[in-house]
Amino acid sequence: MSPASRASRAVASATALALLAGGVTACGSGEKAAAPSSSTTPLFSTPPNAFEQQRADGVTALLDALTKALTSGDRAGLDALIDPLATPAFRQSLHRAQDDLRPAPAPRAATSVAPTATPSAAAPQSPAPQRSVPRRSPRSGDRPSSSAPAATVPRGSNLVLRTLQYRLAPSAGPERLIGGELGVRLNDAGASDTWVTPITASYALGGAARPGVDEPVIDVPQELAVARYGDDWKLLGDGSLAPDESVDPTQEVRPPELVPWAFGGLLADDVPTAGGTSSILSYPGTDRTVAKVRDQLAPAVAAVTAFWGDAWVRKAVIQVTGTPEQFAGFTRTAPGETNAAAAATVFSRIDGGAKTVIGQRVVLAPAAGQLSVAGIGVVLRHELTHVATRLDTADDAPMWLTEGVAEYVGRRGTKVDFTDVAPELSAQIAAGDVPKALPSDKDFSVDTDAARLAYQSSWSFATFVAQKYGEDKLKRMYLAVAQGGPVAKTDAALAGALGVDRATAVAQWRTWLGKQVR
Repeated sequence: MSPASRASRAVASATALALLAGGVTACGSGEKAAAPSSSTTPLFSTPPNAFEQQRADGVTALLDALTKALTSGDRAGLDALIDPLATPAFRQSLHRAQDDLRPAPAPRAATSVAPTATPSAAAPQSPAPQRSVPRRSPRSGDRPSSSAPAATVPRGSNLVLRTLQYRLAPSAGPERLIGGELGVRLNDAGASDTWVTPITASYALGGAARPGVDEPVIDVPQELAVARYGDDWKLLGDGSLAPDESVDPTQEVRPPELVPWAFGGLLADDVPTAGGTSSILSYPGTDRTVAKVRDQLAPAVAAVTAFWGDAWVRKAVIQVTGTPEQFAGFTRTAPGETNAAAAATVFSRIDGGAKTVIGQRVVLAPAAGQLSVAGIGVVLRHELTHVATRLDTADDAPMWLTEGVAEYVGRRGTKVDFTDVAPELSAQIAAGDVPKALPSDKDFSVDTDAARLAYQSSWSFATFVAQKYGEDKLKRMYLAVAQGGPVAKTDAALAGALGVDRATAVAQWRTWLGKQVR
């Protein structure tokens, strides 16, 4: 695996994607918004001059006013912060963000059509890589079923954040000013200064009510363009108005991490789970999927705990997307790259000292809407296994382990035939071609026959280990092998957990496979 791929696993899980083939303190609900705190992060490595300090103070006051306007629902107050020369798209993106975050006395009505949407300008602009690998969806019960919860209950109510603060961030690059035609128009309008600056959106859920998930604060970088008129500063746009000239334009640009209100129509619903409140964040057109998630989330948390134990948060944030653009945005992938996906698990960072995963999300794709209630349950159990094991999983843990065990837990307790779960693997075995080795990480490429076979093989190996050696040893194997490292190290870890070397375990698995397909 390339270094870039390894780096991406530090931001997102070994993302589980199901292929649908075959088988601020903000408030809502009538609460009053608490006054935001002022930005206090040190911005300068050396003492600033009077101009730099005055500029920083002015933009800090603008960001504090933005936070207050977004969460109070004061449309006139928000519009007063936006430069008249800002594009309609930028203005509309801020309006959508305010609609998502403003106090709401009652849930918005459910919708049935997912409109095309673009990310809000309040979304961050920082790089955040993401690797995606496919996983088959359930072949048993993967079609809509009459037993699916009816979509007559609204998706939820406006999102309530535990805290939100936009603040200036230090800049190490050259100063970026607005030039060209827009710069001339700004000058003619009376602007005395322009600035494109990095900022940070620091937020924490929340949910449908406070405290909700009550998660740690997530720092999401973005860039903002502003203009000065007298003593006042106005919001002009994002960093694209003055691209960073120090960045090589031929260099691959990694998709940014997005805040939940990057797309319009966001609603939140809270679900009690074993570790506390879990939240479902959803977007237009996802009513039926939300109803299924609402039905399956608490049982899925319990099922993962039954296998892994209670040494994990036992709660989660589920994002249910309604368009491919939303799914690509929240999973930090290129649009169209994961069209066949049903779900992915991502996170912002890991606080090693506090042993806490920051900003972990299970993101459901629009394609998940095709799954039945039982199918959603399988996907949630799989993804929540990644949530539960995150702190025990090294960046370079082999994917036959991480995806195989997650798939095993996803299907644990379900009554499905081997050939139904693993049709490609079954066909290969029936043709006399029994796998000779466990799949490599490169086999888990997105939406390929090799990827489907890799998922089925890794699931079958985990199932074999559980049946022959017991679930306790399957978990022990995970904890040992998931420490990663060279193949020799992971092989020794496997041998220590199972009591046999890798070659013997693979030989036993191959014999077991032959008995599953007659």
